Amino acid sequence: MTSKKLRTIIFGIIFLVLSILYTMLFAPNGNVRLMDSYDLLFHMNRIQSLSNIFVSPVNFSSWGHVGNMTSLFYPWLTIFPGFLIFQLFGNPVLGFLVYLTVINFCTFVSAYYFMKKFSNNTLQSFLFSIIYTLAFFRAASVFYRAGLAEYISYIFIPMIFYEFYQLLIGKFNKWPLFALSFALVVMTHPLSAFTTAIMLVPLVLLVLFSKTSHSWKYWLDLVYSGVKSIFFVGLTTIGFTLPMYQQQKYISVNRPAVIDLWSTAKDPVLLFQDAMKADVRSYSFGAIFVFALILLLIFVWRDQLKYKIIAIEAVLALLLSTNLIPWNTLQDSFLNYLQFPWRFLNPFTFFIAIYLSHILAMLVDKRSGLLKVSVAVVMILICSFQIYVSGTKLNGQITLVKDTPVVKQSESNYIVRRYNQHDYYPNRSLKYFQDIGRHHFIVNDHKTKLHYKYTDSNYTVKYYNQDPVTMDIPVLVYKGLDVTINNEKTNYTISKRGTVEVKTKPGQNVIQLSYHYSTVAKAAIGLNVVSAGLLIWLCVNDGKLLYKKKKDTDTKELKSKNS
Repeated sequence: MTSKKLRTIIFGIIFLVLSILYTMLFAPNGNVRLMDSYDLLFHMNRIQSLSNIFVSPVNFSSWGHVGNMTSLFYPWLTIFPGFLIFQLFGNPVLGFLVYLTVINFCTFVSAYYFMKKFSNNTLQSFLFSIIYTLAFFRAASVFYRAGLAEYISYIFIPMIFYEFYQLLIGKFNKWPLFALSFALVVMTHPLSAFTTAIMLVPLVLLVLFSKTSHSWKYWLDLVYSGVKSIFFVGLTTIGFTLPMYQQQKYISVNRPAVIDLWSTAKDPVLLFQDAMKADVRSYSFGAIFVFALILLLIFVWRDQLKYKIIAIEAVLALLLSTNLIPWNTLQDSFLNYLQFPWRFLNPFTFFIAIYLSHILAMLVDKRSGLLKVSVAVVMILICSFQIYVSGTKLNGQITLVKDTPVVKQSESNYIVRRYNQHDYYPNRSLKYFQDIGRHHFIVNDHKTKLHYKYTDSNYTVKYYNQDPVTMDIPVLVYKGLDVTINNEKTNYTISKRGTVEVKTKPGQNVIQLSYHYSTVAKAAIGLNVVSAGLLIWLCVNDGKLLYKKKKDTDTKELKSKNS
């Protein structure tokens, strides 16, 4: 066995062990706690509701059985592996813990792989992987906020910035990989894609300090690569964006809460004070990154250009997370979708982790292998200790969730499926949220309870009356609803509650509701799949549409080297 293979195996074992320990700290008793919000139940429901996603955008077994169409408003592609894990283990809590372990492991591996390609330094790559994955702010997303989509995005962020770096240094044939990585983030967490896009803009300006950019051809090629990337990102996410847009045009839905940006931006003084504490509820970045910022101030002045740019990006991201930015003037712009300016601590975590790993590796570069191993071990211990202390402290704190603060494995299927929430509800349904959630039917303007049955894709109610009645069924109306009475398709209207209203027939009525994808949605998904296949082909074939023989390429490269 070669030393390279042995090193890969050792790193893999370390990453796996750390991933398992991380999950054990998250759920020390094998059960999960809801910390001050129901966000964890929200994401577990998102995963569990994917059982019929290929035939219907609505799962009646989930979301309190009211027909919430969350899957069409929140991308689900990268949580589908979680659904397969849920199915394998047959338990939402156990499945989620295994899925979290997989996510942690993939984050370690992605961070190491792309930093190795960027720096060509094994120690720096390993250190970055540890510092990035075990970062304090990421722990806040995992342990406290339960921001599943946000910390899944951590897997793809190293790929995005590495492939964009490739474009900036003139390797324009790498644009398909950049487009693919960005599309993956869009299909995971659009807000992370939004903050990432903002952080890409300064890089385009800062590359002016590089001699590589001092030609018109460079900028023409860069712009052309950017246009192709944007075009393919659009095509490979259209299966999500177009159906969502169609639904929003059909009916007004409740978007996630509009929050005052100024009030959620971090006060710079408090940000640094909180960094020295072990409380992930503070949404700070931890003591390790305070040390990293000190090192940045010491070494950045004589560093390589690319690391100077990384340092500038870290400082910019940190600045954007604070109220030094006039967020109050931006409140009425599209930026209010950001909700929390402290989301910029995610890219800050990425850039400062790069810089810290770079400085540590540089300081021991000419030293013995034993010292390098010692630095790696010490950083594992320090980062793990920070996570252990903060995680243990959080586990000992009282949660604000009063109803079901702990989700036990034995009860998880029932608790997850009954969970209901009003994000993406039709707006007219909001004031009837409790009423709909309690499954109150309205028959001829009288509220009543009727027996109903559901499967993943169908909702059925039986009703008998000698006279026709007007029935308001507690199922939300979106585009794509089918209603049948006694197996015959029937018309329906939208009630004042935003629910299904039908006219029954005399006698026995078997009313069945189901949802289908619209023609526009089917076409968009089909185009998405074809575009994704084409993009993957372009990634494999160095951005060329026609097949490129690798042997010919290798021969040309060999000849150019010999000449």
